[in-house]
Amino acid sequence: MRDVAVVAFAQTPLVRRQADYTEPGMILPVVNDVYEQAGLQRSEIDFVVSGSADYLAGQSFAFIQGLDGVGAWPPISESHVEMDGAWALYEAWMMLQIGHADTALVYGFGKSSSGNLREVLTTQLDTYYLAPTGLDCVATAAMQASGSAVRSISQ
Repeated sequence: MRDVAVVAFAQTPLVRRQADYTEPGMILPVVNDVYEQAGLQRSEIDFVVSGSADYLAGQSFAFIQGLDGVGAWPPISESHVEMDGAWALYEAWMMLQIGHADTALVYGFGKSSSGNLREVLTTQLDTYYLAPTGLDCVATAAMQASGSAVRSISQ
């Protein structure tokens, strides 16, 4: 196995609501910060992988907008996983392990503050989201808590 190290990390500030903040607007300063910390240029990255929740933006292939924040010049080898940054990190680790890359940029993003958070969070429960189920995240959490209370009593 090849040794793999995380050499830089950055994230956007966590805020409750920022409706006018776009995905590329979130990603660009973070990516620039990572390049500065690592002392690397864009051209020195062999593989770029993102993990995003496109449904939060309300459109298919929303991750492509995220690439505007990474910068596609010089041309890059890019991949995307529809999940989160952890899956993106795993894909990058695999590419490094098999020798297809020596350096990788991994980033994850999702912007739930575009809509009503109580409604948006429940869309994560259905990977093929078709219509609102009528449950918000608070009701879902209550059902989960109720189910775990029943299980603990019966044990």
